Amino acid sequence: MIDLALDPKTNDLLIIDFDAQLVSNVDQIAQNLAIRLRFFQGEWYLNIFAGIPYYQYFFIKNPNQIQVETFLTNEIANTRGVTEITEFSSNFDGASRKFNVDFSCIALDENVQMELQIP
Repeated sequence: MIDLALDPKTNDLLIIDFDAQLVSNVDQIAQNLAIRLRFFQGEWYLNIFAGIPYYQYFFIKNPNQIQVETFLTNEIANTRGVTEITEFSSNFDGASRKFNVDFSCIALDENVQMELQIP
């Protein structure tokens, strides 16, 4: 699988020396995971049901931790190329309204380890 590479800091297309960069294999799956986990439900006007329902279930007073983790693990497990989730932890910081996700998964027979902060 090949995709256009995104800059991990800005999430814009990665262009070096006027050339768009490509990403493939495990790096492409890791990039796809980051995109899927940052995709808010209702964000895309062509399918308002696509994405994760952050505003409905995550960013509320006293979110249900089990339900929140179920949404995230389902999204990770349903990503093409991911065969197994080996580790998963999440933490919601109510003061800053940030959700931290740390996980490891097996993709294309390699270990992918990620730490994300949403939003």
